[in-house]
Amino acid sequence: MGLIAAIILASLTVISVLSSCFLGDYYIFEKRSDLKNLYNKISTRCDEGKLYGDSNMSETASLFDFYSVSGIITSSSGEALVSTNFDSKLLVGQLNYSRLSNKEPIKLITKTDDYTIFTQKYPGSEDVYMVLLGLLPDGNTIFMKSSVASLEKNAAVTNSFFMYMALIAIVLSIGMSHFAISWFSKPLFKIIDITKRISDFDFEVKYKPQAIYNEMDDLGEHVNEMATTLKRAIEQLQQANESLKHDLELKEETENMRREFVSNVSHELKTPIALIQGYAEGLQEGIMDDENSRQIYLDIIIDEANKMNRLVREMLILNQLEVGQMNMDLVDFNVTEMIDSVVDSNKINFEAQGITYSFINKQDCIVHADEFLVEQVITNFISNAIHYVLNENIINVRYDFVKKGKVRISVFNSGNNIAKKDIKRIWEKFYKADKARSREYGGSGIGLSVVKATMDLLHEKFGVENQENGVEFWFELSLAKDTKINKNS
Repeated sequence: MGLIAAIILASLTVISVLSSCFLGDYYIFEKRSDLKNLYNKISTRCDEGKLYGDSNMSETASLFDFYSVSGIITSSSGEALVSTNFDSKLLVGQLNYSRLSNKEPIKLITKTDDYTIFTQKYPGSEDVYMVLLGLLPDGNTIFMKSSVASLEKNAAVTNSFFMYMALIAIVLSIGMSHFAISWFSKPLFKIIDITKRISDFDFEVKYKPQAIYNEMDDLGEHVNEMATTLKRAIEQLQQANESLKHDLELKEETENMRREFVSNVSHELKTPIALIQGYAEGLQEGIMDDENSRQIYLDIIIDEANKMNRLVREMLILNQLEVGQMNMDLVDFNVTEMIDSVVDSNKINFEAQGITYSFINKQDCIVHADEFLVEQVITNFISNAIHYVLNENIINVRYDFVKKGKVRISVFNSGNNIAKKDIKRIWEKFYKADKARSREYGGSGIGLSVVKATMDLLHEKFGVENQENGVEFWFELSLAKDTKINKNS
């Protein structure tokens, strides 16, 4: 209670000081505001045509009375159009006195383009007046004055001033009381804030004990311990959730891969098995009597069996590559001889399809890699080129020594470009951009997947690019040490 009483006493003291120092200025401010407001209202009535004439006189006069202001409005010729006095000559005389250039005002308060507000003392009067002298929108002159010494207005302004001062004192009292209470309950507020932040999972905030340890500090340290324990428990739970989520995603991915693999293998094996079964049954039932027809049936059966054998072999290689069971044997070997060997094994296909083959920039090229895996890549690229060659029926193999220690081997075939939607997916297992053409040539759909898995295992670059009249597949290999190359060949 003593503290509250001190605060109130201090507030009243502040009000008294403010009143004694600023009451006069505040009165001038209020009076100036009254004159401005009155001028604005009269200007509005002038614009609305409600200012002059007997019908408007009473309302106009009531505005002057409301603000306790005397005034007159005169035309450019000096005729009094509106006046608050029955005898307008006094106001006209004071107006003219204020307009004389050699009669300086006591104090200039406000000056705008429309009016000037100042204090003035007139002959024959002991009072000082606050005066507004200006022009209305229609060009007529307006003159308003109010006695600074007016008791009634002074009392009203004083009451208003003290009302504001009382409000200020109350605000100050509340502020000081709040500050005092906060000072004594500061530790509790800190603990409340900390617990709120902990509820938002902010565990970095910590309570710091005060210089003089008390029960609040003990509570704060227990809150710190609780935050640390809760943080640890949540982190463990998040780790468990992430691990569970990863396991579920891995399980789902594995299951999807298993289903997709079974579906694709079933699809790839269905046609050759059906053909083998059909032609074998035909032979069993003796449908073909002559030896040539039976030989055709046998050739078809053998060809389809070879397709299945090739598919199974490629799947086994791809599986070994993907699961990391393929042991690499890195050696130096002549990749040019390997390419010639693969091409020789496909000469029958070249001749059957009228393919023009060339080896650009051919020279002995010794590389350091796994010979078996590189042969799989070359075989798949050559086979792929044979399957999809069209138009000019051209297949080119070329070397490009792209940078120190690297050779890029490219296989080009004339024909149709690969669609943009397919070019990124051709390395996927069992994906076929042209399913009908793949079936025609016995494509399994995993040859390029073997290429991708092989190059990933060798950590070498590979890719495919559409050319103007065909498609070019390429891959890079590391040259053997001390290998001499001729880039101009």
